[in-house]
Amino acid sequence: MTSLDDQEFLVDENKVWFTGGYWPEGVPHQIKDIEGIEMLPMWEGFIKSANDYGIWDSDICIFVYGPYMERVKLRTLFEYGKKFGTFLYDNLGIRKGDVVAIDLPNSINFVVAYMGCMYIGAIAQGINPTYKPMELLHSLTMTKAKVLVLMDMLYIAGPATILPKTDIKYLIPSNFLDFFTADEETIQKLGIPNAKEKIPNETEDYKIYWMKDIIEKTDSKEISVEIDIWKDPAVYLMTGGTTGLPKVAMLSHANLLANLHMIKPWTNLEPGMITIGSIPFFHSFGMTCVMNGALSLGMQMLLFPKPPTDDVLSETINKLEAPQGIIYTGVEMLFKRLTDYVNEVGVEEYKKKYSFTEKLKYATQGAGPLHDHIRVPFEEIFCPIRVGYGLTETSPVTSIAPFWGPNKTGKLGLPITGVDWAIFDSANFEAGPICDGTPERNNFGVEHTGEICLAGPHIMLGYLGVQKELEDNLKMWNGKRWLLTGDIGFMDEHGFCEIRDRKKSLIKVSGHSVFPKEVEELMGHHPMIDDVAVAGLPDVTTGEKVKAWITLKTGYKVGKNVEIEDIKKWCLENMAKWKSPRLIEVVRKLPITMTGKVQRRELQEKDISKIESGKEIKG
Repeated sequence: MTSLDDQEFLVDENKVWFTGGYWPEGVPHQIKDIEGIEMLPMWEGFIKSANDYGIWDSDICIFVYGPYMERVKLRTLFEYGKKFGTFLYDNLGIRKGDVVAIDLPNSINFVVAYMGCMYIGAIAQGINPTYKPMELLHSLTMTKAKVLVLMDMLYIAGPATILPKTDIKYLIPSNFLDFFTADEETIQKLGIPNAKEKIPNETEDYKIYWMKDIIEKTDSKEISVEIDIWKDPAVYLMTGGTTGLPKVAMLSHANLLANLHMIKPWTNLEPGMITIGSIPFFHSFGMTCVMNGALSLGMQMLLFPKPPTDDVLSETINKLEAPQGIIYTGVEMLFKRLTDYVNEVGVEEYKKKYSFTEKLKYATQGAGPLHDHIRVPFEEIFCPIRVGYGLTETSPVTSIAPFWGPNKTGKLGLPITGVDWAIFDSANFEAGPICDGTPERNNFGVEHTGEICLAGPHIMLGYLGVQKELEDNLKMWNGKRWLLTGDIGFMDEHGFCEIRDRKKSLIKVSGHSVFPKEVEELMGHHPMIDDVAVAGLPDVTTGEKVKAWITLKTGYKVGKNVEIEDIKKWCLENMAKWKSPRLIEVVRKLPITMTGKVQRRELQEKDISKIESGKEIKG
């Protein structure tokens, strides 16, 4: 049995983030001291929250499709979840530990399927609904999921190609309309396709049950399941892992619930606050900070099936009453896009037309770095934006920059309550920390760069079925279980960490270490560059060379008012020669994931493939 006051989860009070003058006033040092925390299975935690905050009849879920809003009260959402879980349990024989794959965009449908899993102790597997057939096959094969819940209009699991090769026995198609209460005329205007014809007929491999029928025809019943919150997984989430290879992170009920309470005092989260849900729920960032945050901390989730255009987002905010304010959890791309839109409209005109600037209380950014050339303009218009750092493996939030009191920009922030972090030699963990924030190991600064390692109750159980990765990425030191993140960085004298880059992204040029993130940050200050991605390519002379892929700001075009050689010259004038890109290619847009991360590897691999086939590389 594990509890929050076990030595494993206590953080040394002498750590510099507690003593250095930057720890936010009133935020507890130890997770056991967080007000109201009680470690329960997720479903029981949802019930406790509803009772504690008195929010059973609150509009906890607001789903937006075009001009239409569907509001669902928490009491109704619970009933939907119980019905879905009851059907899984009684009709399909799903039990604790069985995997239900949820292949849906953000929607009421996703929340209901997720809650149903939590009700009966099934494991909810989040799947990216933009996956192509082979990606879906790989994901389902890894988890051995028995049930696949999906959006009918996005169906790709053809009966002859995907499902027979998996353990899927039950297919549950759904549609946004399943939970709409609008009249027929309004629904017709929305133009949501009824895509039943995309779903194939049943075969001997699987049976089909429609979510709409399940909710309408199932009588929920009380089901009691014994759950060990520290050992039983609640969710399986696909991740690149700390090595970049596809894996399945296993997150327990305790991981998820602890992380929510660890976040709460850092952001002054209050019941009734609206949290914008445009980042996907199949990713831990959206699942924890939006969906679980609403269900467990009494907030309201404002859901979009995909990130809305900024005029639609702003118009939607106008329709909402938000006396407790709004928190926008997003990625750098979303904040940049919103800032650009406001500037196009004109700041004063935007403030006259929309109420977003008045209602937005906090903004948190994750899933990648936050560059100053994006942060500063956003803050001038809206509100403070703080960087959150974490991984799928950490449920996900590990660090947040302080929202009040002193702060530093350009760094990760401080470890949140209950988190311990340290810098280890990336090639020799067993030697102990280079720097752990104590007076005994106070090797601060960039010259003491190593691998950032984390400990706390939010650290995953492990990677599903991959024993070697458990040995490589989860290790014991000084009585604590540490996750080796694969992020290379250093700690300063106040406990802030700064990432230099991913261990696997490091570029070696004639023996020099080049960190793509640093080069991207520097090039972001060029007046003509809108966005940039940097990676290394093989070079016979220097080992590797730096290449940058850039997009240009509106009004600029190569050969008209921009020359690549001039940008190269600017780079040489503003950074060391070995950091400066030898190749620069202008692209229409950079490839990004649904969570807003730029896919450097996709750009890099295309060029490496060209090199191997003898083709010329642009730049």
